Amino acid sequence: MSTDQLPDGGSRRRALLTLGVVAVLVVALLVGVVVSLTGMFGSGSPDRSDSSVPGTATAPAPGGASAGSGPEAETALARRPMLEIPAQAALPHTLSTRTAGPPITLPQPQQVAGVLVPTGFPDSEEGAVAQVIELARVGMSGADPQVWAQAYNSMAEPGAAAAEQTPASRNLMSLRRAANMRESGPLRSGMTISWAPTSALIKGTTDDGTYTVACVLGELIADNKGRVVNAGWGTCLPMRRVADQWRIASGPAAADAPAAWPGSDEAVAVGYRDIVR
Repeated sequence: MSTDQLPDGGSRRRALLTLGVVAVLVVALLVGVVVSLTGMFGSGSPDRSDSSVPGTATAPAPGGASAGSGPEAETALARRPMLEIPAQAALPHTLSTRTAGPPITLPQPQQVAGVLVPTGFPDSEEGAVAQVIELARVGMSGADPQVWAQAYNSMAEPGAAAAEQTPASRNLMSLRRAANMRESGPLRSGMTISWAPTSALIKGTTDDGTYTVACVLGELIADNKGRVVNAGWGTCLPMRRVADQWRIASGPAAADAPAAWPGSDEAVAVGYRDIVR
């Protein structure tokens, strides 16, 4: 049916909103995986190529050998590229029969009341992963870059990359721009965007154990009045142990996490492992 056949202007606008927003969300979520398409959802990662095929490429050693300690080692770890995977790997498809390793058991936070992001995780790689998951869970609320910045800034140590320079912030801003929404504030009436963590990996830890880059992956769900779009979305953050807390570390932002459908062959190839509590 053409727009001219719709009964009135209000109906035409509602129809275009329903169909258009769903369409651009599909495009936005897909483009979020491929830097080379339009520059939307830019992650700072290298362009992804079709040569990356699940099962034939190997991830750059998540949780593998560390490379010393100190600022140079931390920068190298943060900026080290992640595995390249095809764009369509982020969209729902068949789950893998393989795993990247045993599940990561997440510790519980020790402080929940009176803080924006639950904190108080133990001094361990699993503790760093759990802290990143809680930050992402809070920061992704409403797919609002301002909410992400608030959550991020509440945990960032002096000298950390600015919130707006993180891949997650750029992803959220581009998604809203693609959907013709304000860059911050409530979503349109009838629309929800949520994120549920499913898996994680430890990209690496410096020799002194105080600096870890943790990556988390989950399902991004965009619902516009019952029309639902799903995709895999993840983020990596550099974390530093400061006193008895994990903080977002000073220095550069981490290279963006590969966006794979949770539990798929591509997610396993990247090194994502299931999380359990």
